[in-house]
Amino acid sequence: MLSVPALAEVYQYLDANGKTVFSDQPPPGARAKPLNIRASQPASSPSKAVKSAPLNDIDKRNADISAENAKVKEQNKKVALENCKRARESLASYQQNGRLKMPGGNALATDSQRSALLQQAEQDVQNWCNQ
Repeated sequence: MLSVPALAEVYQYLDANGKTVFSDQPPPGARAKPLNIRASQPASSPSKAVKSAPLNDIDKRNADISAENAKVKEQNKKVALENCKRARESLASYQQNGRLKMPGGNALATDSQRSALLQQAEQDVQNWCNQ
């Protein structure tokens, strides 16, 4: 690919605050000095080994991330299966027992509390077993 140097004039002037400004157009009425800017030669293109090294690093990082994501996904699947098992066991226990103890205490659940516990257990089964 052949590159053509861009030609543009650059002006240097002082703004209202006394700071030096460089611009492609001088402001009207300002004493701007045109600068002689020469375009530099384009750098030679890097070798293929240099170009591919960063890509190889990125590819390796992407592969590492994909492997880690797969590992996390597998762990999440195991946790979900275990939670499903526990939710089903809780639901079966609530359905089989006429009187239930409230979680975290020795008090027996009232009928409305038992109904709420059963509904929560059914919801837990839905959440964990239907993924």
